[in-house]
Amino acid sequence: MQKIDNFHQQLQQTVQITQINEKLENLKIIFSELISSTLNDNEKLNIYNDINLILTTMLEQKNSSVEEKVEIKNLMNIMMNNLEVQEFMFRIADEETNQIQEVRSLSINYKASRIGREFITQKAEQIQQKPIENQMLTLNVDICQDQQIQFYDNNNNYTQQSKEEQSLIQSPPSKIYFEIAQDELSELINRSKYEFDQTKIDQAYQYAKLAQDKFKSDINYQQHAEYVDQIIIQYNYLIDNVKELDSDGWIFDGLSNGISVKYKFPENTSTASMLMETKIPVNAIRVLALVNEMDLNYLWVPFCKRTYVNKVLNRACKVCTSEMYFPLIPDRECVFVGEGYDRLSVNGTITLLSRSVDSDKEFLEKNGIFIPEKSKFVRMYIKYYIFEITPIDKDSCSIRACTNVNPKISMVPNSVLAYIGRKFAHILIQKIVNFAKTFEKSPFYPVYLDHIEFYNWLEDKLKNHLQY
Repeated sequence: MQKIDNFHQQLQQTVQITQINEKLENLKIIFSELISSTLNDNEKLNIYNDINLILTTMLEQKNSSVEEKVEIKNLMNIMMNNLEVQEFMFRIADEETNQIQEVRSLSINYKASRIGREFITQKAEQIQQKPIENQMLTLNVDICQDQQIQFYDNNNNYTQQSKEEQSLIQSPPSKIYFEIAQDELSELINRSKYEFDQTKIDQAYQYAKLAQDKFKSDINYQQHAEYVDQIIIQYNYLIDNVKELDSDGWIFDGLSNGISVKYKFPENTSTASMLMETKIPVNAIRVLALVNEMDLNYLWVPFCKRTYVNKVLNRACKVCTSEMYFPLIPDRECVFVGEGYDRLSVNGTITLLSRSVDSDKEFLEKNGIFIPEKSKFVRMYIKYYIFEITPIDKDSCSIRACTNVNPKISMVPNSVLAYIGRKFAHILIQKIVNFAKTFEKSPFYPVYLDHIEFYNWLEDKLKNHLQY
């Protein structure tokens, strides 16, 4: 039986190793032993974070070769996707929200881990005669590879961009809209496009609306009409939905670890809306990175098995698909567009807004996205998901999140949906807070470094706003 001190001693010895390949092999063995150890969940999480921190430090070393960095990232991915890791992280989140028994029956991570354990047992029986030194790690790789194959088989009808295309689009804005305008109309359109390129929807709307009001009857206006209409529609949709954050009628559900959760039942619907609020001592851009990296949101969104990006439309707008696995009922999915807006100069916030688009044929066709009309999953409907970050200073921010989702579950009373939604809300926001507080040790940090140019651009916005 290994104690936590033994793991700390192994890690200290590993840090002293100078050869990267040898260090990686040691970390693989330590991780394998950790997963099969009898340590409690919090002790496992501490060791897991220490391993991840060592890997992150190795990744940042300038003397690492490209091949070595690939091996480091591969190990990070294996650790991150390990079913036992996901399960003990979820148990910790349960404990922190004091909802272990109630949420446990709804936990997809429990379902997944049960299946994973059965798979591991079967594999172990098949290779009993082989050396067992790295057996657990090998099995974890097998599971990840099997899941990856299944992922592509299941979703080969969905359009997706390559990672390279996504990274190219998600980059700091260019200066293409600084060109000299030929007339006042062109100047207003250029100014609007520049502000929109900077994710400043309020300012983009002001210039677009002014162009419409002054030049709608001008023959030259028609070439800009589609763009102007698009900006006005996006702005009005944003304003109509963010009003929910300050609307009346919310019922207070509870306060846990500084996180407030409220709910209400919108009229003439069979849904419940949720409102979550908290303040955390974390840089706002770190929080934003957690929400922005969609490939990893299964780590903090309850019941989410996988999310992938169908298409990046611009640096602050993505179309994504999430698959949700619930016990007892058929699996769900949602196809949604997520947009981010810099409203720092308007109300001091960075605002993210998502909505379902699988039935919006005009939107999908316009953006060249193919989503099959029929799916093996039941499609959930997101009316809105609002995530508002208010930077307080360099190292702290407040969060408000508001959502209204129809899970398409018939014959279930609103009270039951609200109950499930409240549990969902508590866990979701608690996981965001936990990952944000341990950001540099989390699986999000390597991805953050991959997109560091984009996040530095956002950080510059924050510095200009807070003057630090």
